[in-house]
Amino acid sequence: MDIWEVKRDMDRAQWEFSPLVSVGPLRFGMSSDEVCATLNCAIDAVSHGAFVQKFTEVGVTVFYAESARLADVAVDALKGPQVRLGDTALVGCVPSEIERWISAHAKAEGLDLRYTHEGNPGSVDLGLIMRVQRAGDVVLSRPLFLIREWALEPWDYLQGDEWSTF
Repeated sequence: MDIWEVKRDMDRAQWEFSPLVSVGPLRFGMSSDEVCATLNCAIDAVSHGAFVQKFTEVGVTVFYAESARLADVAVDALKGPQVRLGDTALVGCVPSEIERWISAHAKAEGLDLRYTHEGNPGSVDLGLIMRVQRAGDVVLSRPLFLIREWALEPWDYLQGDEWSTF
């Protein structure tokens, strides 16, 4: 797989998102050991005193709160699992389509809708921020799934590694 190749949906693991509860097999509040056992693969990189772990093989980066409990899951747009909320695919999608979806979903469900300092849409009620990631000459959706506290002020909690990913 070259650096810009994007996995097809049918070649990705298929995960479900339960807002503020879980992302696929990962449940918010898990310890690092539990996350590693669940993903059953090697950690490729650790930073900020083990508060960030990158699982390149799976296409997932996880962030832990100071309590050493899982607080955020970032899914790689190019090769991470496809994560769905109901029938809606959230990973590797066209950003404008995802923005229309989250806006309509928030309105229909009476949820908040806000934008990050980068202009990415998100919802504290969902624990979701829809970031983007470069894939050659295009950008695709790279969702962040967060606990409520982190979704309120993500730039206060997420280390620089996340904000420099594009």
